[in-house]
Amino acid sequence: MGTTWSLQASGADAGTRALIQQHLDQRQAVFSHWKDDSALSQFNASLSTDWYPVPLELVRVVQVAHDIAQQTDGVLDVTVAPLVDAWGFGAKSQSREKPGLQHIGWEHLRWRLEPPALKKDDAQVRINVASVTEGFVVDELVLMLKQRGLTDFLLEVGGEIAAIGHAPDGGPWRVGIQTPNAETGEALETLPLTNLCVATSGSYRHRFEKEGRSYSHLMDPRTGRPISHRLVSVTVIHQSCVLADGYATALMVLGPERGRDAARRLGLRVIWIEEQ
Repeated sequence: MGTTWSLQASGADAGTRALIQQHLDQRQAVFSHWKDDSALSQFNASLSTDWYPVPLELVRVVQVAHDIAQQTDGVLDVTVAPLVDAWGFGAKSQSREKPGLQHIGWEHLRWRLEPPALKKDDAQVRINVASVTEGFVVDELVLMLKQRGLTDFLLEVGGEIAAIGHAPDGGPWRVGIQTPNAETGEALETLPLTNLCVATSGSYRHRFEKEGRSYSHLMDPRTGRPISHRLVSVTVIHQSCVLADGYATALMVLGPERGRDAARRLGLRVIWIEEQ
């Protein structure tokens, strides 16, 4: 999935490590927009507008993203893949030219669970589900580790974290919130967490400079452009990692004012970092 993972756990063994890596490899074969043979890439490459069979997991993450989009003014849109590529943050293009919005929007995508399939009404529609996949996989792995008898562990995949049970000292796990533009691991704030997940979306890591302007990898489907506001980082604390992951991205796209309005309405626990 183009990222790293780590686990701190009492009672974990080599079999636990192998189980996690195997599961991540399986999900990469479904969700990756970098691998041409992934289920997602094959759907994107298809020019068919008929129902296209895909793994159930891909339908489920699309459905989760849509549920979050409905709660956040539609800003969590998996059909922004052409924008991600055109602005130079995807696997297919480095043009960094503003594309049109004619192939962007939830109205172009349908899905069903039985049998699992996706359907686009425009052959040029392509999807990118990176806004929710890491959180989705964390939730799956939490269930798998619990089934192996692990009760106290800290699991991290691509920066999305599940703090389950207690730390070795018997207290809550302590999870740091990354300081923007600082060395990895430099925490701005440390959170005591038990049976909670943390996901952060930020505009400070994946970006490029052009003609004196800085552009984020986060796309606003309403404008077709990278976000451009003073919000630097959003961290969401939630029992579900996939929801924390998706809400964090959506709130980042909404920006400081509308994002806070949405967070209050949804009852989310959020840490905001803004440029001064």
